[in-house]
Amino acid sequence: MSFFAKLGSDSSDNSDSEDESLRSGSEDEKPQRSNFLRGGDDSDDSDDDSSDEEEEMSDDDSDSDVGGGANKFLRGASSDEDSDDEDEKIKVLSAKDKRFAEMDAAITSIQNATKSGGAASDWVAASAELDKLIRFITRHQTSMTASATPPAGHIPPAFLQTITELEKDVNDTIAGEKSATKKMPGAKSKALNSMKQTLKKKAKEFEGVIAQYTADPVAYTAAYDAANVPPKVEKVKVARTPVAGEEGRDDDFTTIGRGGRQLNLTADGVFKTLRDIFEQRGKKNTDRAETIRILSKLLEVSETTYQKIRVLLALIPARLDYSQNLASIPHESWVLCLKEFEQLVTLLLQHQEYVVKDNVEEYDDLVERVPEKAGDRVAVTGNLVSLLENLDNEFTKTLQHTDAHEHGTEYIARLREEAPLYVAITKAQVLFEREKWADQTVRAVMRRLEHVYSKPDSIVDHFEAAVAQSVAGLQSEITPFGVQRDASALIHLLCVYIYHSDAPLLRARAILAHIFNHAIHARYHQARDLLLMSHLQDTIQHADVTTQIMYNRALVQLGLAAFRRGFINECQQLLSEMFQTQRQKELLAQAVQRYNLQLSPEQELIEKRRLLPFHMHLNIELLEAAYLTSCMLVEIPLLASVDTEEQRRRIASKTFKRLLDLADKQAFMGPPENTRDHIIKASKALQAGEWERARDLILSIKIWQLLDDVKDVETMLARRIQEEGLRTYLFTYAPYYASLSLAHLAATFDLPQQTVTSIISRMIYTDELAASLDQIDQVVVFHRVEQTEVQRLAQQLAERAVLMVEQNEKTLDVKLGQAPGNDRTTNRDGQAAGGSGGRQERRGGARGSYRGRGNRGRTGFNSGLGSRRVAA
Repeated sequence: MSFFAKLGSDSSDNSDSEDESLRSGSEDEKPQRSNFLRGGDDSDDSDDDSSDEEEEMSDDDSDSDVGGGANKFLRGASSDEDSDDEDEKIKVLSAKDKRFAEMDAAITSIQNATKSGGAASDWVAASAELDKLIRFITRHQTSMTASATPPAGHIPPAFLQTITELEKDVNDTIAGEKSATKKMPGAKSKALNSMKQTLKKKAKEFEGVIAQYTADPVAYTAAYDAANVPPKVEKVKVARTPVAGEEGRDDDFTTIGRGGRQLNLTADGVFKTLRDIFEQRGKKNTDRAETIRILSKLLEVSETTYQKIRVLLALIPARLDYSQNLASIPHESWVLCLKEFEQLVTLLLQHQEYVVKDNVEEYDDLVERVPEKAGDRVAVTGNLVSLLENLDNEFTKTLQHTDAHEHGTEYIARLREEAPLYVAITKAQVLFEREKWADQTVRAVMRRLEHVYSKPDSIVDHFEAAVAQSVAGLQSEITPFGVQRDASALIHLLCVYIYHSDAPLLRARAILAHIFNHAIHARYHQARDLLLMSHLQDTIQHADVTTQIMYNRALVQLGLAAFRRGFINECQQLLSEMFQTQRQKELLAQAVQRYNLQLSPEQELIEKRRLLPFHMHLNIELLEAAYLTSCMLVEIPLLASVDTEEQRRRIASKTFKRLLDLADKQAFMGPPENTRDHIIKASKALQAGEWERARDLILSIKIWQLLDDVKDVETMLARRIQEEGLRTYLFTYAPYYASLSLAHLAATFDLPQQTVTSIISRMIYTDELAASLDQIDQVVVFHRVEQTEVQRLAQQLAERAVLMVEQNEKTLDVKLGQAPGNDRTTNRDGQAAGGSGGRQERRGGARGSYRGRGNRGRTGFNSGLGSRRVAA
């Protein structure tokens, strides 16, 4: 099962006719009404909704007539010219007519491309036009299904004729190509085969309709024409009679919206116009762009604070709703929306007599409202925190749909708007604090935290400097202004506030954000302890997808922090589950990787909506370098300590073992070309005792430069390679020595003799090395005990018993409903162990009973997090 939960389709888009009508209305009407204030979509009452297409045509034509007359009058045209040009109308097509015009153009292009016949036809162009035709019929079906028109006979006969004729031509051409001596070019052949598959699919989809058409094309065409007769539309010309003596002024005309209604865009008509807009909101064929223009004009003419608040509460949702059928709203529109939201919050902060909240008693929305006496407050219906979250989500959408590689400059320009957004979120937080709204406050704090927890300190300081300039005179109890603090202290304050809230989901996300921030600053122990105390690893599989993504990001960042601090074993265990599959980018919400899964367009859209913006991505190559380097330092000495191939197969890191096996099978290995090649060649050198070459290969990896403490990391890696080289040497060559000089080992591996003594003493204490230290002669004396046949058979019996116990544990896990294998967080004794740590320890004890080098199996990560698979 995929890590991302396969949610149901949340697509509630309207038909494409709305989107096209929106665009055509805003583009076609622009040159005709240049001297008018842009009118809104004032269509007739709701009882006329059943004839939306006819109303749209009449509205467009009426606007065209009004616009043309106004332009001529303002240019000073004579009455004779008006009478001569009265019949000349600019044709405005409805969305339906535009779709059919596109269909006719696509059919004509297909006929022109295939008129030569056979291999001489331009099948590449025909394939492209066929795709357009398929898109047309899909949009047409959607619009007809959503409309009141009965579905019978709604497939155009021209489309059916083109499909049947084109399918015949394609089949004939493919049959002729089989016997042709000169083959068709590759591009044409590929396009032809693609068209064959598409036509076969569509022929099956429209099998019943095609059968009706082929049986009697004339009767089908007549029935279609009868069912789609356009109704007669009465064109109305609306104009205002000029007052004597004022013929040359713009005031002689009244702004007319769609449907011929008069708009009063003055301070006196603000509330009436707002009510008209609210009544039209959500109806089909509502021109959202026109609505936004009307509301923007209303904001300009508003005089009182109450009027501005009412208009802003209508204008901001109107801008956010503009993206209902689009991937995201245009960036310029989002910037205006952000400024308007900040203006609304500033008004509420400055005028405490007004408050915006959800539950408000009914009031007359057509009259001006002011406090009746001092201390009274005027409540206006609205939801500020919802507007804030939608605004933040739209910002994420704009970044998601901007390619940071192809449009890097545009992406950076949009990213610069994050600082003003952060300021607006902080102001909203201050407003919610003043009103003592706990739920809204914690949601605003969480939004603020999400913008800073993964950022470098310099960017957080920049955000806070912008806040300090904008909130002069405001106070906050959560994050007091005017206090000097670093980014980590700010994040600590935000997280602690959320910890005290009553929102479990937000608390979990705040903990993960806090862990991530500790990890990027290499505070490994603080991050690990916070994760252990939260017990999120026990319940994360039941959380929502967004929280699971945050958990995966926090976990891999914690592994990287362990690597930077030199905790190699912990790093390997934390990152092992992430790199056992090829789904790293999917688990971190950095790409949608299908593999063999066939996702529907709706599912793919849902997956893409969960992706993080590019600037929040983690470097997969850096994580892989840290993981493979940790595997090298842990597994190479372990491989040198085992005696049989069966023991070699029990190595915990299957990925690293597979890479080593592939390197062994190669007859010749060239110079390393990437990070993985450097680590594998370094591992082979470490196995051969060439620790200096291994060190040089590891330190030459350029990806380490992405770390802030690169010098410390390189020093740590060089020291660990020396130490693990010594351990590998002792495991490999101990059977061939009776004793070894400590001074010789210290000189060979360039280590202090005290460090060499410490390493050997630890190996002897953990039964990894059967030897003893002679402190007088400064040598290590090796002990070898030859196994008898009985001892060898007893050892095999013990190992097979361990395997049987493991199999029984897996069977019990499946029976109890737990995830099998590595998902166990505790062993049989109740002790915390990561993955197979406890079982590895039992194997080590069994092997060491007779050889004196037991307990080689690595114990699990003592945090209990080592190999817990979240993505299962």
